Amino acid sequence: MNEVVVALIGGLSLVIVAMIQTGRKTGKARWEENKADHNFVVEKIDQLGKSLGRSVDRIEKTAERTEVKLDTHINDHLTGKLD
Repeated sequence: MNEVVVALIGGLSLVIVAMIQTGRKTGKARWEENKADHNFVVEKIDQLGKSLGRSVDRIEKTAERTEVKLDTHINDHLTGKLD
């Protein structure tokens, strides 16, 4: 008898959840919520891309300065200016 009651409660719960989900998926509010979520994610990706772009530029400039210093130092060794 307990199994029958549990099965009925479980089945009824599944039907209720399915009805709620169907209502949420087809509702206009759901589409607006999805659009707002999408816009939020796109905004965060744009912010990340902008900050990453600045970081990459800063790293490239630092690498260029370091490369010039290394080239000068190696050249000094080759020409005998630095022992």
